[in-house]
Amino acid sequence: MIETEESDHIALIPYDTSGPGQPPQMRYWSATHTPVFDADGRFHLILQHTEDVTELQRLRSATRRDNMSESSVLRRAAEVQAANSLLASEVDLVRSLFRQAPGFMALLAGPDHVFQLANAAYEDLVGRHDLIGLRLAEALPEVVGQGFVELLDQVMRTGEPFIGRGVLVQLAPTPGDPPVDHFLDFIYQPYRDASGEVVGVFVQGHDITEQKKAEQDVFRQTEILRLAQEAGGFGTFEWDLATGLLTASPAFRRLYGFDGVEEIPVRAFQERVHPDDAAKLATSPGQTLEEALQYAEYRVRQPSGDYIWVGRQGTVLNDAQGRPSRVVGAVHDITRRKQFEAQLETLARESTHRVKNLLAIVQAIVSQTLRKASDIDSASLAIRQRLMAIAATQTALTNGTVAESDLDTLVRSALELHTQTPGRVRIAGPNVVIDGKTALGLTLVLHELGTNAVKYGALSREGGHVDIAWTIEAGGRHADLSWRESGGPRVTAPARQGFGSHLIARSLPPVDGVEATIDYAPTGLVFRVRLAVGGAEEGSPPAQ
Repeated sequence: MIETEESDHIALIPYDTSGPGQPPQMRYWSATHTPVFDADGRFHLILQHTEDVTELQRLRSATRRDNMSESSVLRRAAEVQAANSLLASEVDLVRSLFRQAPGFMALLAGPDHVFQLANAAYEDLVGRHDLIGLRLAEALPEVVGQGFVELLDQVMRTGEPFIGRGVLVQLAPTPGDPPVDHFLDFIYQPYRDASGEVVGVFVQGHDITEQKKAEQDVFRQTEILRLAQEAGGFGTFEWDLATGLLTASPAFRRLYGFDGVEEIPVRAFQERVHPDDAAKLATSPGQTLEEALQYAEYRVRQPSGDYIWVGRQGTVLNDAQGRPSRVVGAVHDITRRKQFEAQLETLARESTHRVKNLLAIVQAIVSQTLRKASDIDSASLAIRQRLMAIAATQTALTNGTVAESDLDTLVRSALELHTQTPGRVRIAGPNVVIDGKTALGLTLVLHELGTNAVKYGALSREGGHVDIAWTIEAGGRHADLSWRESGGPRVTAPARQGFGSHLIARSLPPVDGVEATIDYAPTGLVFRVRLAVGGAEEGSPPAQ
């Protein structure tokens, strides 16, 4: 104040007025200091005015404490109000989430299972929006008898939750409509009161009907694919290059003889492939995986030891880094095709053989006819008639039209083209009837034997003969027939079995275990065969 020469005011000055050894006794004063100037206006002295304000200060302190207590109460009230507001907000949020939850939810109370809560998904599922306060049996009468009321009773009684997966339930889209099928995943969860007693059941779950339909569609398509694969002989596989294991469809496992084996080691797979076809496998050296997986055909050994043919096609799948990781592909059974191709090859060989034989017969007929004809006209007529007979015989052989017939008649007809000189082919045997299949096979064999006799055997030179005879076994079920050549060139056994020998063996299967035989005796070929007969007249005179 001396420096500023201005008045100042000290509102509260505490003084301890206690005597020595006494407890503090505080007094409070308020002081005002005012400058006093002389006649010349110079600062002269200070005028001090003090006032004891102890009681006022004590009153103010008491009031302040009361205000603080009131403020505390108000603050706590505000906090409670804020907490209640937050709780109400959270309850609203929970209710909103409950209503909007994608899964269906409901709260059922009491032994009658009265609806206390139900969200929108539940209401949409059951087709009703007025569930609250209704008993389950009253709100959804169609579920009574489907076992759900009993499940709720069980949860209420035991206090144990129930979990259902893929459960079928029939619900009416709207009250009064016929029920439709739904598939549900759900849980019945018991809830308890403060004493721990079960007072209701909380229901929560998901409608998986569309998922179930999709699964059924996938299963149906898979079954169709499996049936198509089975019908077509197709199988699929996947080869894990890291583990060296193959996983395959049932058709694949069956083709390779691995029924019941889920994972097939590559080595085991390789061992089933014919050694001559090993180079066609994707694991063979000297080629890239992509090259090896191109279409290939190879033989696969079956558990029986037999081989089948399969065709295989595969492709390589890469991982995220572009490295080969898996091979997927398909195989199919081509055994029938291979058999058909072999039959075509056999047919081609047989056709070639027959054409050669036919030309040999024609050559022999023309040569013998011209040698014995008196003039060109008679020779021409004889050749034309014999060629027509050849054509008729070839048509019967090609079409398989030989019917059940008498054995003597069949033998004479089959050899008519090969016997231009009477007496060179001698036929003897009782009357026997054979079925059409045996007759066709025997016709083919006799035609082959006759052709060979004309080309190489007894009928290829003058003085040669063929004796054909048969006898009936006791009981009349079989006939043993023999073909014997004599007077021809010396016979030697061929170094290998020709097509004609193969044809003879194939045309007449064994009867009672007795197979057809060919004996290349030096004096002439001998052929023997046992025939199943359809009828015979025992004691009948032999045909001459």
